[in-house]
Amino acid sequence: MSIHDMKISKFSFVAIIAALAFALAANPASAKAPKRSSSNNLTQVVSEAPPPSAPTQLDPSLSMASSSAGADGLVNFGPSSGTVVGNRAQGLKDEVVRLRQSVNLNSNEFSILRTSGAAGAVQYHSTVAAITARLQNGTTKGNPILLRQWEEADASLNEVGSSLDKLNSLLVSVDADASVASYLMDSIQAAFDLSGAIDEDHDQLKMLKDETSRMVTQLDYLRNQTTADIQRQQSYLSTERSNLQALAYAISRGEMLGNSLANRAIIVNRPTLMQASSAPVSSAPYTAPQAAPASPVTSGPLSDAPVSSSSQMSETSTGHLLVLVRFNQPNVEYEQQLAQAVGQAIERHPNAEFSVVAVAPSAGDPAETAEQQRTAKRNADEIKRSLIALGLSPSRINVASTLAQTAQSPEVHIYIR
Repeated sequence: MSIHDMKISKFSFVAIIAALAFALAANPASAKAPKRSSSNNLTQVVSEAPPPSAPTQLDPSLSMASSSAGADGLVNFGPSSGTVVGNRAQGLKDEVVRLRQSVNLNSNEFSILRTSGAAGAVQYHSTVAAITARLQNGTTKGNPILLRQWEEADASLNEVGSSLDKLNSLLVSVDADASVASYLMDSIQAAFDLSGAIDEDHDQLKMLKDETSRMVTQLDYLRNQTTADIQRQQSYLSTERSNLQALAYAISRGEMLGNSLANRAIIVNRPTLMQASSAPVSSAPYTAPQAAPASPVTSGPLSDAPVSSSSQMSETSTGHLLVLVRFNQPNVEYEQQLAQAVGQAIERHPNAEFSVVAVAPSAGDPAETAEQQRTAKRNADEIKRSLIALGLSPSRINVASTLAQTAQSPEVHIYIR
C-alpha cells in the first residue's frame, strides 16, 4: 500500500469517529438507555440513580458547636523547637486539644437536651389540651380515655424532667471544663516566664492562650445558657405537675375545675376598699359568686363572725367565712364552687391560709350528736383532700371541729385567714 493510500484510510477513520461523536451529541438519550432486567417473568426498568436530595437543615442552636469545632486556632502550631519551653508548649497543646473536644461535646449535648425538652413540652401541652377540651364539654367520671391521655401527658412531662436531670449533669461537666480552662490559662502564662525560650516558642504559647481564651468565653456562654434552662425547666415542671395533679382530680370528677390552686395568678395593685370595722383579713372582704339559695353549697362573705367557739377551736383563727357546705343530701357536689371560690380568694390574697371547720348540731340525742360529729369530721377531711388535689399546699390548711346550735345537719365551713 502506498503512502497516499494510507493517508486516505487514516482520514476516513477520523471522519467516521467524528460522525459518531456528532450523533451521540445530537441524541444523548441513546447513550443513557435504561437497562432492563427480568425476574420471575416480570420486566423491571432499572433507571439512573436519583439526584441527591437537598441537605438536611440543622437546628440553628447547633451552629454554635459546629462552628466552634471547625475553627481550629492551632492549625499553624508547629513541632517543638527542642527547648524546655518548646517541649512545655507541646504538652500544653495536648491538654488544650482535649479540653476543646470536651467543650464541643458538651455544646452538642446542650443543643440535643434543649431540643428534647422542647419536644416533650409540645407533646405534653397537646395532650393536656385534648383532655381539657373533653372536660369542658362534660364527660363521665374517671373516663378511661382521658385517664390514658393523662398517662401520656405524664410521660411527656417526665421526658422534660429527664432532660432537666441531664442538664444538671451537663452543668457539672461544664464547671469541670471551666476549672481545666482556668488551670491551662495559668500554666500558659507561667510558661511565658520560663527562661531559655526562642521566639517560635512564645508564638506557640500565644496561639495556645488565644485558643484557651476562646474556650473560656464559650464555656461562660454555655454555663449561662444551661443555668437559665435549668431554672426555667424547674419552674415549668413545678407548675405543670401541680396542674397535672389538678387535672387528674378533674378527670375523676368528670368536669373541668380549672388550673391548680398553687398556680393562680397574683393580681398586683388591685384597688382595695376601706373597712369600717376591724377584721382578721387586712384588705377588703373577699366576694365570691353567690350560690343559689337552695344549694347546699354557699360561697361568699356570709359572716365575719366565727362559729360558736369550743375547746377544739381554740387553736384555729377562722377569719372570714368563704364557703359553707351543708351535707343535708346523700350526694353533695361542692367541688366546682369550692375550686372557684378558693381560686379567686388566692388571686386576691396570694398568701392566704384556710381553715376547714367541721360543724355538727349541738342539739339532740347525745348518741346522734356524736355520730353527726364523726360525719362532719369525715366530710371536713374529704374537703381538705379535695383542696390538696386542686393544688393547695397542706401547710396552708388547718382542720378543726365544733358544735353549733344553728346547724341542722353536718356542715363544713371554709374560712380564709
